[in-house]
Amino acid sequence: MTTEKKLEILISFLENNGITVKSDRGDFKGGMVRYHDDKFLYLNRKLDSESRIKLIIEEIKEMQLNPDVFDDTVSEIIRSDIEK
Repeated sequence: MTTEKKLEILISFLENNGITVKSDRGDFKGGMVRYHDDKFLYLNRKLDSESRIKLIIEEIKEMQLNPDVFDDTVSEIIRSDIEK
């Protein structure tokens, strides 16, 4: 699976779980932001796809979601990142 496809799958997973994903340029790494009751994940467009994937996986781990919410594809992407 290509890194672009992995990135698409992870972004879709977050959006399906109520987290809006925004992408901007700037002098920031990115990360999760909570504004009132809404959650946003900001990604820096300057980062390569692999770095954005790592950031998303870090944030997913910090959210401590129930493993039941992960489908097989998302689980495999996260697992393959841990093995690196």
